[in-house]
Amino acid sequence: MDKKYELLAPAGSFESLKAAVQNGADAVYLGGKNFGARKFAQNFDNSQLIQAIEYCHIRGVKVFVTLNTLVLNNEFDKLKEYIDFLYTSGVDALIVQDIGVLTYVREIYPDFKIHCSTQMSVQTVEDIKYLESLGVSRVVLGREMTIEDIKRAKRETGVELEVFIHGALCISISGQCLMSSFIGGRSGNRGSCAQPCRQKYILYNVDKNEKYPSAKGDYLLSPKDLWTIEEMQKIIDAGVYSLKIEGRMKSPEYVAATVRVYNKVLRQIGGDLDLENLEKELKVFNRGFTKGHLFGETGSKLMSMLSPGNQGYYLGKVVKYDRKREKLTLFLEEDLNQNDELQIPRKEGSVGGRVEKLELEGKVVKNCSKGQVCTVNFKHYCKPGELVFKTYDEKRMKELRETFANENVEIPVSIEISIKKDREIISMITDGNHTVEFSTGIIPEPAINKELTEEDIQKGLGKTGGTPYKLVNLKVDLDPCLSLPMKEINGIRRELLERLSEKRKNKYQRESKLKLGLTLNREKTKKENDGKNGGLKLTFSINNLEGLKALIEMGVDALYYRDLETLGKGIALGKELGFKGKIIPEIFKTVTDKELKKYKAMIKALDLDTVLIQSYGHISFFEEFNLIADFTLNIVNDYSYNFYLDNNFNRITLSPELNLTGISKMDLDRNKTEILGYGYIPVMTTKHCVISTVLEKGKNCQMCRERMGLLDKIGEIFPIEKKYNCITEIYNSKKILLIEDWKKLVKAGIGYFRLNFLDESPREIKKIVLLHQRFIKGQMEEEDISTLQKLKKAGFTKGHLNRGIE
Repeated sequence: MDKKYELLAPAGSFESLKAAVQNGADAVYLGGKNFGARKFAQNFDNSQLIQAIEYCHIRGVKVFVTLNTLVLNNEFDKLKEYIDFLYTSGVDALIVQDIGVLTYVREIYPDFKIHCSTQMSVQTVEDIKYLESLGVSRVVLGREMTIEDIKRAKRETGVELEVFIHGALCISISGQCLMSSFIGGRSGNRGSCAQPCRQKYILYNVDKNEKYPSAKGDYLLSPKDLWTIEEMQKIIDAGVYSLKIEGRMKSPEYVAATVRVYNKVLRQIGGDLDLENLEKELKVFNRGFTKGHLFGETGSKLMSMLSPGNQGYYLGKVVKYDRKREKLTLFLEEDLNQNDELQIPRKEGSVGGRVEKLELEGKVVKNCSKGQVCTVNFKHYCKPGELVFKTYDEKRMKELRETFANENVEIPVSIEISIKKDREIISMITDGNHTVEFSTGIIPEPAINKELTEEDIQKGLGKTGGTPYKLVNLKVDLDPCLSLPMKEINGIRRELLERLSEKRKNKYQRESKLKLGLTLNREKTKKENDGKNGGLKLTFSINNLEGLKALIEMGVDALYYRDLETLGKGIALGKELGFKGKIIPEIFKTVTDKELKKYKAMIKALDLDTVLIQSYGHISFFEEFNLIADFTLNIVNDYSYNFYLDNNFNRITLSPELNLTGISKMDLDRNKTEILGYGYIPVMTTKHCVISTVLEKGKNCQMCRERMGLLDKIGEIFPIEKKYNCITEIYNSKKILLIEDWKKLVKAGIGYFRLNFLDESPREIKKIVLLHQRFIKGQMEEEDISTLQKLKKAGFTKGHLNRGIE
């Protein structure tokens, strides 16, 4: 009988893979040396990957390989070879982010299962429905979705649903975080995230020039670790099939601990759980625990603002500290061993160290027990009463390593053996799904001294230790008065098990598609991009009525409007001012399914025919409208670009992570291609509100009406803007400014250049529009030169135009 769920574990190395399998994982996810969102894990080269697949399949564990990064054009040939290798090697499914990769795999490898990565930013049931229509078998849900969202997804879709149940959380919607990319060129969409969310920030009021220090700590973007042990029944009942543990960058011991604990919990669903001890088993790896957005935890329940690192578990209190000898005396609430690691959390920065020398009543010891007062080496001054935590437990680590040092998997097998006089011995083994028959070529001898018994056969064939098999049923057809050396019986056992393993590991018989020369066929679309054909058209994006009015008064043609709550007033304002251009509503990526219906009805009633979309679910939901793809759809290669062309999109906005060389190598239709050319770019989209958490306000506190930002350690300010339902966007600290490179961009295939306004005054908007219009025409005036100089002096960036991303 098939299980109702799958426990899915991370495998960043072969040791971690063994830890997962030996502790009861049903499936593992892992990455190769390229194309995975954990570039700095050990990962697997091709030969290691084959070994991993065989190891897992023999033991009945599935293997999913991550291709969950954006793929540039110049990487696609290498990617195609890798996909073909994974296909023929027997991988169970691919985990994919890039819509171009998805469409390529779906067409060339129709029987290869595709799982949509959390990097695809799935936030609504409409997203799931659309991805299901593309032929995927599973969708990994965004961590922002709630248990109620999942219930609806289960009712209305037929794909498998995968949800993170444990581990580190991204504060931003996965796939929508550009912060690491824009700060240092290390892109989270390319597996190289530098984790700027784990740095210190101060909430800053731009209008009042005031700092708001947080009493809870300065790591304002650092979430706690997810843990859902006591909610397993609810998660499974909601319709989740795959229960995913995060942690490809974590140690094998972490993998062993988490898989072991969740396995224990799943086996005991419906019974009494010892939550205190289960939590303690995992607390040596944690930043504090939260149930996350999945169960509606927000604010300080969600965030680990005091420290971004491992917090361990409570060990005891400081009794005294000897500065001269650098000795810490503490009262133990838990056992302590030599080589354990301690930490004392402090707002100004936690301090810690390894227990190299442990003393009890003046004697050096290896361990001390709960309730005792002991002394340890500790170079940081501490005060009596301070709380001490254990962040590394030597004894526990040793116990965890032992869980995967030997074979713990037990696959029940049945063996039949026929040992008849003057006949070749015939044997058979089955695991219930695979059957192997073996004609041994051995003929038994007549017994001289000792007659072969069924007990002898049972003893020889039952020696399955060190293998993943356990003999549970043996059927023997044995003639009397025969003899057979035990080494022959042992040899038969080994041969049966090896042959069964061969069958189990070769789960799929797949032939290479590359050798057949299969490829996607479509017409080339590229125009002569010499900079003369069509020039450059400006588009404009605004989030308020004052800015809208300023743009209308400038006589612009195409205008994106970001505040759907005031869209009706904006349309009325346009009519009043005689606006002849087009106002295009932006459909924000996290708008709920309920809100989508409301906004669609409103847009229809306003007689608008075009929308700017940011999410996959919007494609089918707004199919009767003219569609423009926004940069949030992460379009960086011809395959993803052509996906939108083939779906008749009016325009396609390329990812701001592309550089000029990458754009130039794409096969673009200038009349349908847009980039962001000016303004603040959102680098995070988060369901967590930094403002209300720091200021200890509830939801809809309205504090975001004032201009707020995050101040980092070097004085950069990252503006914050409220979106729908207190979703917030955090913007890059510097505006992008590409006007001086417009000719190069046109030559590369760009036809539309978006000016993205955030907090500029109507007067500033008009100056910036004039600057761009006149620069393109080569009619710069003194006023425009002054505007350009002011923009540069205030600080600007060309983003990735010249440098590219890792």
